Amino acid sequence: MDYNNNNNPHTQQNSQYYSQNPRPGINNPGQSMATVAMVLGLASVFCIFTVYLPMIFASIAIILAVLSKGYGKKMLTTAKIGISTAVGGLAMVIALVVSVFSLLMSNGDVLINQGRMLDEQFERQTGQKLEDVFGRSYEDIMRDYVELFQ
Repeated sequence: MDYNNNNNPHTQQNSQYYSQNPRPGINNPGQSMATVAMVLGLASVFCIFTVYLPMIFASIAIILAVLSKGYGKKMLTTAKIGISTAVGGLAMVIALVVSVFSLLMSNGDVLINQGRMLDEQFERQTGQKLEDVFGRSYEDIMRDYVELFQ
């Protein structure tokens, strides 16, 4: 049997579903950028507790989603999802940072206790006092921050 020229006995050449040249799909030039924007937007939401990565992912997602539109009149659905998740990720990171910062600044005792705990942990791990190594303890640094914001 000759298998050249697509003479494969296992295919039906006269079938309406078989053709020598498959039909090309609809080629949308911005589809790949919109898909990457959607993936980066979702990544910005899932990486929210790393604080820096969502900012990077969301900004790139917004740029790619806008660029995926090109000269067209409508934005692709994946680009819209990418923008919305990126903006949501940015909003959640900003809310997280502001809430943590305001919580710590509203109660100075929390900062001072945290500095004391860090001093004790450093001494347990290294056997040296932090004041001997750096000249100041974390507790003193946190007291200065509390005085600065009060």
